[in-house]
Amino acid sequence: MSTPAVLGGTPLFESPLPFMRPTLPEFSEVAGEIGEIFQTGMVTKGKYLAAFEQAVAQHVGTRHAVGVSSCTTGLTLTYKAAELTGEVVVPSFTFMATVHPLVWCGLTPVFADVDPDTWNLDPDSAAAAITPATSAIVATHVFGNPADVERLESVARRAGVKLLFDAAHGFGALYRGKPVGSHGEAEVFSSSPTKLLVTGEGGIVATNNAEIARRVEVGREYGNPGNYDTEFPGLNARMQEFSAILGLHSLRMLEDNAKRRNHLVDIYRQGLQGVEGIYFQKIDPRDRCSYKDFSIRVVESEFGLSRDMLVQALRAEGVDTRNYYDPPVHLHTAYRHVGERYRGRLPVTERLAKECVSLPIFSHMEPDAVQRICEAIRRIQRHSAAIRKALS
Repeated sequence: MSTPAVLGGTPLFESPLPFMRPTLPEFSEVAGEIGEIFQTGMVTKGKYLAAFEQAVAQHVGTRHAVGVSSCTTGLTLTYKAAELTGEVVVPSFTFMATVHPLVWCGLTPVFADVDPDTWNLDPDSAAAAITPATSAIVATHVFGNPADVERLESVARRAGVKLLFDAAHGFGALYRGKPVGSHGEAEVFSSSPTKLLVTGEGGIVATNNAEIARRVEVGREYGNPGNYDTEFPGLNARMQEFSAILGLHSLRMLEDNAKRRNHLVDIYRQGLQGVEGIYFQKIDPRDRCSYKDFSIRVVESEFGLSRDMLVQALRAEGVDTRNYYDPPVHLHTAYRHVGERYRGRLPVTERLAKECVSLPIFSHMEPDAVQRICEAIRRIQRHSAAIRKALS
């Protein structure tokens, strides 16, 4: 068992360990409600969506929560509803869906660097990226680590620009002891299967701004306020009743899921403590990360192998991983017209993109699986010289 599988040893997992699995309620818990909507035919725009929106608003502490078909459509409608113009400062170390809606809304993304420890948007870099054409800053809670809200609010206030959050990873995260979701003009959540709160596909726009909430509600109906005279070009972005039912039950499980993931991360951190070249994302002790993903940095000069070599060796052990966010958005083909302008100007982003790897985590994952992954990484490093030679 001491020889890594990539060198011919026995894999630590006989069957491949999935990167993630959604943690869902028992079918018996939702069967009656699903049966009801089959009987009534009310499969969209019904009482369960209203109940889910009310429950989420109460949970995050906002006056409004609007259910949408995805976080991406939610961001698109929110950018439109907030009446953004010109340039918007945004991180490049993020999922592409943070940025794409800006382009769909005719806005210009201006990329700023991230903090080397928290991996969230660096407030100083965001401030430096602001120009007279800037209308907003969009920050993210990367992997569920709450952004530096207070400093970002200060930057936005001084510059006279709006602040919004792509809170796709936010369900289960706590900022200063309270659920993420009530800051800036709005925070937009995802509830897709990789998240702690699952609706199948879907998202939520949480806001204290009544006009933004109203415009998002109209926007998810094509921009039609009910009289077929559209206020603005909207989308079909409604959340189904099926999704709302699943979301209501998933919301009741959220706190347990968040605590469970944090317990698994404690095991990860203990198991990898002292491994040279492995670094963890820094979480402010006043906050709680949702750990939508558990990610590590792999510094090749210290670990003995590159991130990609570790990924290959873990795959041989039966461990699936993800390289978020490589390439960073400013180097995507879709942004090649601006990418070269930023090459070398976002050093932390480009370094993290090459060094970060996300390890398997899901809310009902067994601790033993985490311990075996840690052992796999340890034995891979012990044989790093041989593995480097074999993979070369």
